Amino acid sequence: MKNLNKTAFSIAVAGMSVFSGQMKAQFLGGRRLKNDEEGPKGQFMMYGSFDYSKTNSPSGSSSSTGTSANAGVPLGVGYFINNNDVIGVNYAYAQNVTDHKTIYKQNEAGIWYSPSVTLGKYFALIGQVDAHYVWGQKLSDASASMENFNGYRLRAYPLFAIFLGGGWALKFKFAELSMLQTKTKQEGWTKTYVAGISASTFGVGISKNIDFRKKSESNDH
Repeated sequence: MKNLNKTAFSIAVAGMSVFSGQMKAQFLGGRRLKNDEEGPKGQFMMYGSFDYSKTNSPSGSSSSTGTSANAGVPLGVGYFINNNDVIGVNYAYAQNVTDHKTIYKQNEAGIWYSPSVTLGKYFALIGQVDAHYVWGQKLSDASASMENFNGYRLRAYPLFAIFLGGGWALKFKFAELSMLQTKTKQEGWTKTYVAGISASTFGVGISKNIDFRKKSESNDH
């Protein structure tokens, strides 16, 4: 019951953070599009990023691969339920390798919700909330072998979007409020909390809106 209360509290805080960001955007001159205005309602959106880094030194090598560092920015598909709000599913992946040996890999999959406020014609402030199931493997300090873990992550974060035209947009994640809880068979729960603005919460991704209705209409002519 105690863990359930903590989870409910975290979800409430995440939701309040996104709502607060939307209110601040409106004070900055942003606005939400009406349903009768031209907008992305009824379209699908695909988004994500990919990150790879490698370091070679006289003592060895290390590399990381994934949708972003520490699975911070997922790959996702969503649907615009109106001109401002998107719901969908997403997936994130991260892997660390040292001296050609995998020491950590993590997968995340879940649902997401994203409201937005436009800031003129070419910009928008977006909030996003993710709820993910997490699973993977990590190198055990005790046995020096890989052990399985699983858990969940709740995360809320703002993004600044630049519309590039043709349905493309560049998006910058610049802060985060999240809770990650994982456990193995040998250990109890490991809890990681992130709150604030720092290099570890920054991420860049790209998105593309796709309107299948326009394709079907053009095929009829």
